[in-house]
Parts: sequence; C-alpha cells; structure tokens
Amino acid sequence: MPTAVHSTYATDALLEDTMKRRCQRWGFALVLGLSFSALQTGLRSNSVQAAGVAVFPAGAQPSGYKLGLLATACWMGGVWSDAEGVPPADWPNRDDQRCKDLVVSVYGQFSPARYEQLRAGDAQAVGDLLAKMRATEPSPTRDRTVELFRDVAATMHEGMLARRSSDRVKVDYDADAVEAKLTDDERTAAKALSQHTALDRLLITADATATDRRVLGLLAAMDRMEMARGLPKQLKFYALGHVLTTVFDVAAPPADAMKPTATPRPGTWLAYLSGVASRAGYPASDSPALTHKMRETLAWTGVGHGFADRLRRQVSALPNPAVPELSRIATEVAKRLETERATAETMSKAHVQNGGAK
Repeated sequence: MPTAVHSTYATDALLEDTMKRRCQRWGFALVLGLSFSALQTGLRSNSVQAAGVAVFPAGAQPSGYKLGLLATACWMGGVWSDAEGVPPADWPNRDDQRCKDLVVSVYGQFSPARYEQLRAGDAQAVGDLLAKMRATEPSPTRDRTVELFRDVAATMHEGMLARRSSDRVKVDYDADAVEAKLTDDERTAAKALSQHTALDRLLITADATATDRRVLGLLAAMDRMEMARGLPKQLKFYALGHVLTTVFDVAAPPADAMKPTATPRPGTWLAYLSGVASRAGYPASDSPALTHKMRETLAWTGVGHGFADRLRRQVSALPNPAVPELSRIATEVAKRLETERATAETMSKAHVQNGGAK
C-alpha cells in the first residue's frame, strides 16, 4: 500500500483513539440528554463491579476464531471494558492492553505503527489479521470464521468513519440552541452516518446458525445509537433510521425528517423514537407530568431493552468458539440495558407521583 495511504490510516487511528476516549463515557448508558441525575448515579453504581475480570487477560495470544474476538474487543474498546465491570477510569488502559496483545498475536511482536494500523482498520493490517486467523483456525470452520471477521472488520471501519464525522459535528453543536442549517461538517456526517452496507451483512442473514454474526451486528448497531447522542435531530435520523428499521422491523423515519438541510418539525424525533420503543415492546409513558426529556429517556431506554431481548435470544445459541468471551459480553450488555430501562421507569413514576414538573 502506498505510503500516503498508510499515513492517512495512521491519522485516522489517532483521531479514532481520541474519539474512543470521548465516547467511552457511555458505558451502555444509551440515554439522550439525560435529565435524571439520580438515574445517572444509579447507572454508574451498577457499573462498578468488584474485580472486573478480563475477558482477554493481559498477555493473551489467542488464535483462529478467538483471535477474531480479540480484534473485535480492540475495535469496540470501552464496550468490552464496561461489560467486564472495569471502572471507567481504567477503560483506556484495558482497551490499550487488548489492542497491544492483538498486535503481538498477529505479528509476534509489538510495533506502534502496526498498532495504529490495526486500530484504524488499515486494509493491509486487516489482511494480515485474517491470514493469521486462516492459518490457525481448524479447516472445517476456516472459511466461515474468516468471512465473519472480515465483515466485522468492515463494519468497525464503517462505524469509525461515521463516528469521526459525528464527533466533528458535536464539537460545535449546541443542543439547547435553535438548530440551524447544516454546516459542511454536518453534511459530511449525514453521508457517513448513512453508510451501513457492512453492518447489514452482520444483521441480515438467512443462516439460522449465524447467531454470533447477529450478536456482533447488534453490538455494532448499538454503537450507532451512541453516535446519535448529542447530534442535531436531523442527523439522529441518519444515524438510526435504517439501523432501527433493520433491527425492529419498524417503518422508516418520515420522509420530511430525512432532509439534512432542514430541522424536523418539533416532536418528530420523540414521536419516532417512541414508536420504535413501542415496537420493541417497551412503550414510553405519555404522561403530561413528564418533561419532554424524561419521555425521550423512557423511549430511548425502551429501545435499549429491545436490544437486550434480541441479544439474549441469540446468546443462548452461540457457537462453541464464541463461548465464553462473546456470550459474556452480550449477556452483560443485556443486563445493563435492562437495568437502565427499569431505573428510568422507577424515576419517571416517582416524578409523576411527586406531582411532576413544577
């Protein structure tokens, strides 16, 4: 690959590393504009577990399918650390350790340049990873494993580009100000957030046995939800419209909301999100005692609980190579999402009982 391309990937890696540090705040707190300070406190206390036992202990050098899972853990970053029960302050170190172990597993020794290339999804580095997997995976499952993690790598890179664009928008966007027409960065973000070809290959499959593919797709889809936090409402539709239609089989967002140069009508986003939450089986209360943000939080965590249900259905049938690593992560994610929904409901009911907003 030409030097210029490698330089671009290295730059992308540094940008991505910065963005991951910023996005690692989520800890599966899939909550938009959270207005419940007590809910935030509850979520943080639930995330602090005793030991935080690593899914991939420091120094791990897996092979074959497990190597693909280590690569996924490196790319997903804080998702895995949070599910392990690692305190948020320690996520960067744990994430860094997994990616360093990935480099050593693929190349036999650590190299800063290869570290950047693997984290950025550099084509040559991903090719090296897949070659190592192919050489170390048993022949009966070799083709399936390589194809799966080739699609995972493409999905992670696709998501990285979308996240980078959305982060640039969030730097200048004030969610409490009157929304203006999109800047050039926002136009670029709309295009990047609309890319989901690789993600679809994980989420949409006719193979009933491909439960690991669907679990990885659901985790990647949830990352798109995180990207939507803090974006202008018109970009939220670009980030989530296709993804939520695919996962929950809901109608696409209204056509007049899919115009990157215009702010949707007031209430459009909440109505859409509430519809998805209802389809997921967890409708949001429309009590007039609740503020707009409280209803949005209920809808958001309702969608999250819907993701939890779908993760649990797939986890019970994961193939042996995905156990215990992927099954543990997916189960912990599902638990967290269920807790968030329950906490949001408790807080909203208390708010209504106390007479609502004054």
